[in-house]
Amino acid sequence: MKTKKRVLPAVVAAILSAASFGAQATPFSNVVVFGDSLSDAGYFRPTLAALGFPAAQMGRFSTNPDPVWSELISQYYGFQGRPSNAGGSIYAQGGARVTLSPGVSTPPGMPERPVSTQITEYLTSHGGTADPNALYGVWAGSNDFFVNFSQLLAGQITSAQLQTNMLAVAGTEVQQVGRLYGAGAKYVLVFGGFDGAMTPGNLGLPADTRSAITQLTAGYNTTLWNGLLSSGLRATPVDLFSLFNEIRANPAAYGFANITGVACGQFPGAPSTSSFFCLQGVNTTATLANTFMFADATGHLTAASHRIVAQFAESLIEGPYNYSMLAEAPLRTRQLHVMGIADGLANGRNAEVGRFTAFAGGGAGEFDVDESPGSAKASHRSDALTVGVTVRASESVTLGAAYGQVRNRGSFGVDMGDYKTREHSYSLFASLNAGRFYASGVGTISNISYDDIHRNIQLGALTRQATANTSGSNGSVFLNAGYDFSLGPFLVGPVVSATWQDVEVSGFEEAGAGSANLRLSTQKRKSQVWSGGLRASCEWEGWTPWIRFTADKETENDPRLVTASPMSIPTGNQYDVPAYLGDSSYTTFSAGVRGWLAKNVALGVSYYMVSGRSGSSEQGASAVVSFKF
Repeated sequence: MKTKKRVLPAVVAAILSAASFGAQATPFSNVVVFGDSLSDAGYFRPTLAALGFPAAQMGRFSTNPDPVWSELISQYYGFQGRPSNAGGSIYAQGGARVTLSPGVSTPPGMPERPVSTQITEYLTSHGGTADPNALYGVWAGSNDFFVNFSQLLAGQITSAQLQTNMLAVAGTEVQQVGRLYGAGAKYVLVFGGFDGAMTPGNLGLPADTRSAITQLTAGYNTTLWNGLLSSGLRATPVDLFSLFNEIRANPAAYGFANITGVACGQFPGAPSTSSFFCLQGVNTTATLANTFMFADATGHLTAASHRIVAQFAESLIEGPYNYSMLAEAPLRTRQLHVMGIADGLANGRNAEVGRFTAFAGGGAGEFDVDESPGSAKASHRSDALTVGVTVRASESVTLGAAYGQVRNRGSFGVDMGDYKTREHSYSLFASLNAGRFYASGVGTISNISYDDIHRNIQLGALTRQATANTSGSNGSVFLNAGYDFSLGPFLVGPVVSATWQDVEVSGFEEAGAGSANLRLSTQKRKSQVWSGGLRASCEWEGWTPWIRFTADKETENDPRLVTASPMSIPTGNQYDVPAYLGDSSYTTFSAGVRGWLAKNVALGVSYYMVSGRSGSSEQGASAVVSFKF
């Protein structure tokens, strides 16, 4: 009795101390953007205010007051998205070039801040380091093209010099991206330019000139992608060139009524028709902002175009993040298989020595991840079938083998996509009972087929669907041990367990989504969970009801990356996205009942529920029937 008094409080204290629950973080700690007017969130508002314009509503080179892509993606990940001179992290400034000054049409009194200076400002304000958990964006080069093209038209440089200068600009942009990585950045969106020949101001140029602009834009992008690749910079390439060409081929599908005209007229008292002086209700309308592609002749985008740019960039992150669930789900479905074996093994231990017991059962489980900034709600529903055989090898040892099949239906959130899996598992297991001590182990290997993978990408009015199929595997070992103390009619005692799993999902390529198609690399997900807690049971008219409570610790919970590559980019640039990462500490409650329905027929029913994982929920149940023969 003294032993029980010492052991049980110690176990309870260990459980309570281990059950510390963390919070699931959003995918990124911040969104930081560098660039020119295509990303400017209102850097020149002080100038507008000084000139008497309604600066609070204006300041973007778009169909104000709607946000530009840099604001939209910031908001998507849970941040406000303000310009850097208003306390925000969008450093982009209209007119900025990559490294050179002067820029294009910078208002008097405002500083000249090429992208290189913007990055210097950010790094200086952060002690020379770049937050490794932030998402960065770099979109530049348009103003360098504008300056050089103007020089070409003025006869100051030749076509060959124009090409040489612009390819050199692409190289300097790579260097600026390299500065971010050198300072610690891990996740950087780098935007390629869309075809400059599409802009309303260039539509009237001779055909050969427009063709040269198209070729130069493509060359700039290729130099940019190759430069990132050769420098070992795993930036996320945003291929707007391909995307905008697809929109040009079928604008109505994306919600555009006009991709050649301009949405903005002359603002009263403004010195130009630039979208910088554009405000809905004054010199444009909400209808034009949402159905025109361009805000002005120089190629600034409307609210509708900015939404598509943001959605496209987000899809490059969302896709790999959602696909990280393909490696996470098998960790959860294995619980149903092991639970079915546990019931079959427990019933088999009650057979006579040398007797075989066959068992069959089914179960169902669910694993859900809540929606959070930058990630949609994910849900997983599993159905499990397990059949096996045991043999009572001796008074204390029972051996067995089992086959299991689990079907899983996963969803990436409302209208975000889904997938199905079928997992075939093969297990060997054994148990040892020596007085009040008990132990068991299950080793399992499985192959997994991932069928009907669908990923939906919203681009304006159009929803593209990428499809794919792949395969995978999971190898696992489950060990369990405990000791029962007698408390009247009850058996109560400590229980410990450990689970190792090694999941691999083969790489695959998407089809059907055009420039949004991704190539995913092989994923690996290792798990090692240690558990400790209490188990209680009793005997009641031939039945054994039981409950179990454990505090669990995942020790293989380091951040994991999913690697992808846009299939529209022939250089094959790869980039990394943080995978789903759940809390490492949680608790599991399980309960069940086992007993004999007849002389040779037994039944086991079990239920489990995982708690304490912030932002997720998990539970499941199974029933197993055993037959002695």
